Amino acid sequence: MKINSNLKICNLLGKCTILLFIFFLYTSVSSYAKAENIESLQKNASITYEKMMKAKQDADTSTKDLAFAEKKLTTAKQKLAEAERVTESARKKLEQAKISMEQAVNQWKQASDALANEWGKTEVK
Repeated sequence: MKINSNLKICNLLGKCTILLFIFFLYTSVSSYAKAENIESLQKNASITYEKMMKAKQDADTSTKDLAFAEKKLTTAKQKLAEAERVTESARKKLEQAKISMEQAVNQWKQASDALANEWGKTEVK
């Protein structure tokens, strides 16, 4: 009976050892898989961070480009407004010059007609 009892204890110890070994393997594989998963997540987070920083840098550059373009547009609008003022002023001067020329031509015609009338009167006499 003692042998039978010893055998049962050995069998029980063997089974416990096997169970412990299986549990150890499971936890080792599970830990390895978790470590691999964490490493993959770290790489993904690092790549995503780099993309985010690149996008931020691109946005900053675009913001500066927009500010520069808006400043150039404002300057161009100011120059255009000044050119329009100069053009309008020149147009008014031209109209005034045309009026002055027309008045001078009319005065010249009147003076010429008056002169022609005087010459005509002197010829008749």
